[in-house]
Amino acid sequence: MSTAVLFDRYGTPDELYATDLPVPSAGPGEVVVRYQAIGVNPIDWKILRGDLRARVPLDMPGACLGVEAAGVVVEVGAGVRRFRSGDRVIRHGRPGTYRVHEVVPASQEADELTAWPDRFSAEQAAVLPVAAGTAYSALRQVGLRAGERLLVHGASGGVGLALVQLALLTGAAEVVGTGSARHHDLLRGLGAVPVEYGDGQLERLAELGPFDASVDCAGGIEAAEATVGLVPDAARRVTIVADTAVQALGVPYVDHVPLELASTLDLIGHSPFELPVAAGLPLSSAAEALALGEKGGLGGKIVLLPPAH
Repeated sequence: MSTAVLFDRYGTPDELYATDLPVPSAGPGEVVVRYQAIGVNPIDWKILRGDLRARVPLDMPGACLGVEAAGVVVEVGAGVRRFRSGDRVIRHGRPGTYRVHEVVPASQEADELTAWPDRFSAEQAAVLPVAAGTAYSALRQVGLRAGERLLVHGASGGVGLALVQLALLTGAAEVVGTGSARHHDLLRGLGAVPVEYGDGQLERLAELGPFDASVDCAGGIEAAEATVGLVPDAARRVTIVADTAVQALGVPYVDHVPLELASTLDLIGHSPFELPVAAGLPLSSAAEALALGEKGGLGGKIVLLPPAH
């Protein structure tokens, strides 16, 4: 049997329940992956609340959250050539990773599986797709080039922390990132110039601006107005927050590039790169993990850890 965390209706984390299901089998073009770590992201609780039901339709009852995980291929279906049993992979894309075993399409066109580089632990590999992949697409959208200066709103969140590191790997001369004071040492350690949230933030940023480009990971009118005022070229602004008010001010929503994670890993290569993992909880504690993530302010990612063999 194989454990999965499911829900039958939209609502709060209390709707989640763990259940045992038969270990699935791989069909043609599919593999079965056994997960070792599963990333928790804001999209998970937004899906659970029903906020995204128009964009992310689910089959209920028995829907499953989770859009990223790292694990090992344990069965290969007919016609699969990309992977073999025992390969370590990162799963990303549609919801469904809050479980021990999952059947996943294995084609490159499906773009749901990417090889897991040996240099990353299971926890690190599991949190790469959403944070680092989104950061990569955002940087490509604003066209950041070597020697330029980047402004990041919400730099101490998962995507923000990835942005700081990827921007510097791209050759940015300086990355200025907003965040709570308790996270400033973390941002400095990654090479960013931290700026505190709150009253006077716009003035503090103006003293450091203007900037060549900006990525907004925080949302809200204050961040959008700062972006518009400090990044003259509208084509070099982007937000990862789906907020129509922000977009109306001239900060477009991020457009994810094809093969996003593979491209991100190519950029990282063997360079230093790490996303802080603030909490690791058992898969059975998924409801607690969601509540912790929604509360915010962790300064790192949350992972769920399935039971060992």
